[in-house]
Amino acid sequence: MRHAALALIAPLALSMCGVRISLVEGESMAPTIRAGDAVVTFSQSFGTPPVGSILLVESEGRRLLHRLARYEEGSLWMKGDASVSGDSRPVSSSDVLGTLAVVIPTSYLYRALRATAQFTAELPVSMSISSASGVSAEQGPKYTFGADAQGRLLPGAYALWSILLSACSGTVGACPGSYALRIDPTQFAALLPQVGIVGTPTQALARALRVITRCQSVGGSGAWNETSNLFTAEWSEANASSGLLATHQGALAQGGVRCEVKALLLGSLPASGGALTLPLIWGPA
Repeated sequence: MRHAALALIAPLALSMCGVRISLVEGESMAPTIRAGDAVVTFSQSFGTPPVGSILLVESEGRRLLHRLARYEEGSLWMKGDASVSGDSRPVSSSDVLGTLAVVIPTSYLYRALRATAQFTAELPVSMSISSASGVSAEQGPKYTFGADAQGRLLPGAYALWSILLSACSGTVGACPGSYALRIDPTQFAALLPQVGIVGTPTQALARALRVITRCQSVGGSGAWNETSNLFTAEWSEANASSGLLATHQGALAQGGVRCEVKALLLGSLPASGGALTLPLIWGPA
């Protein structure tokens, strides 16, 4: 049974008053308290809480909001309203952080937002790659995990592309010392909203990706090396390293490099429609 684990979201008053406002994340107190409800608790400053009280307790490093079922040899046995049986182990009086005072039924909004995200978060994701003079980039097939039949992703799903990179082929003169695969700064910047604008679903998605890259040399040992693990939410056009996926020495790039780029969708989107093309560029570092 999942417990009503709580995440403290804001103090309602000075900490010395012992007042907390928290957001419930589980359903173990349903239907009395639902996931997404906000609750206000007051610290137990005097007396013994009566059986039937709903208490905020800290047990094994996490906070729970359960009902006091019984006292037994100085221990407090708690139970979630949705549970057939009580908690597996008791808590002590010192574990009690407060008694429930108010339930704010924000779970209605919480459930509405989750339902909206379920229907609007699905977007097709693709990738494009351009290359500078003297290099080549060949894009292979796309694989998806957690996508629908149209290749649209939900939060937690990902798309993966295979890319074959090479450089300095047929070039007269010395090759550059190193080459880089990165997010194209000009094209990716165009996907992001202007300051103060919420943005389209495409723009929201551009800020909600985790991009993981691994590469191996062609004809070499065949060992894969993870070369990047970045979040597009931290991307900055002014900071080249924030969009860097992989770098390779000129000699290695000349022999060919195979890379896999995985784009994991982290969050839901605010509206339906649109698509995203993740723009990459391959060339001298």
